[in-house]
Amino acid sequence: MQTMLNPSQIKQMADEWLEKLPGQGFNQEMKMMLKAHFQQWLVQANLVTREEFEVQADILNRTQQRLEELEQRIEDLLEQADK
Repeated sequence: MQTMLNPSQIKQMADEWLEKLPGQGFNQEMKMMLKAHFQQWLVQANLVTREEFEVQADILNRTQQRLEELEQRIEDLLEQADK
């Protein structure tokens, strides 16, 4: 399950990025073009929020732990079958 940034988050990031650009000599048309390209890049980058990343990392950790437990159970069962 992957949650992409919503349009308002993308707009906010683009606005913040444009504010940090050096040289305030950009005309409005250039700023709009840069903002549109940046927003397009963010959408294509398929970014997720930090919260979603942490949720997915937690799920992965639990899955890895469960896999290790199941591997150990299989080893134990195989040892018992060999006796």
